[in-house]
Amino acid sequence: GLLCPTDNCQYQESPGHFGHIQLELPVIHIGFVNLIKTALKATCNDCSKILLHSEPGTSPGSNPEQSEQDYYRNRIRDVITKHGVGSTEFSKIIKEVEKVTSGTKRKVCMHCGSSQGKIILDKPTTFKEKDDAKGTERKLNPRDVREWLSSIPPEHLIFIGMDKQNRPEWIVLKVLPVPPITVRPSITLDSGDRSEDDLTHKLVDVLRINQRLRENRDSGAPQLIVEDLWELLQYHITTYFDNQTSGIPPARHRSGRTLKTLTQRLKGKEGRFRSNLSGKRVNFCARSVISPDPYLSVNEVGVPTKIAKELTVPIRVT
Repeated sequence: GLLCPTDNCQYQESPGHFGHIQLELPVIHIGFVNLIKTALKATCNDCSKILLHSEPGTSPGSNPEQSEQDYYRNRIRDVITKHGVGSTEFSKIIKEVEKVTSGTKRKVCMHCGSSQGKIILDKPTTFKEKDDAKGTERKLNPRDVREWLSSIPPEHLIFIGMDKQNRPEWIVLKVLPVPPITVRPSITLDSGDRSEDDLTHKLVDVLRINQRLRENRDSGAPQLIVEDLWELLQYHITTYFDNQTSGIPPARHRSGRTLKTLTQRLKGKEGRFRSNLSGKRVNFCARSVISPDPYLSVNEVGVPTKIAKELTVPIRVT
């Protein structure tokens, strides 16, 4: 049979390998929108530094020698040591930093002196910066957001809850990973037609719009057309990750059926975790009602007679 060129397995046995689509313009990852919002609110729109004082004596704590940055850095490190990154305490301290950095006293950056606007998230993935002093509002496209995030110094990432080994601009995608066909198999119907998986349908949409966007940019199309196609690419990638995003219509099949994309495969009772990984079906098992009874002991439970007569007693074999 055919051998896979990557791992030399038979075609049927190969687990498959990821590919990728090189995106013509960057798009925002829907799963990280709140992190992007936190990062933009907490940093300067010009120099991208955190909006916390670095001079000694600015700490809100009791130490007069300490800077505001050191005060919050130490508190975040303490929380990570005691409770871990996934804890509610960690979320609280990051929210506290966000509140301080986006407060009314931070209208001007203390590092470079530039005026700070208010960051607004128009659901689901549109960011705007509103400057009340000038009375202006500008839309931040994914490219602007990526440039802003890429300028944040590594030592300031701790304030938005990120590790300095990681980079916030990675959240704005320039490359889309494509899962192998083992994850999205096509089926042959009785009529002989091939029916593709929902994920494949969605990836075809992404590829098609990406190609159109490239052609329009190369031919020097008007900016308006390019922006429309860019928004369409954003829509397709958003619904590829999560087809139940609030604020946008779900992607549908030609028949009108809603597509089941990545998030829908994983979450909920019918999803991968609860249905396939935790819930197992085994032989010699039955489900039954159990009944309360005031005469039962605390460690006993009432079972219907029919079930009790069939019930085999478990015997330890090891």
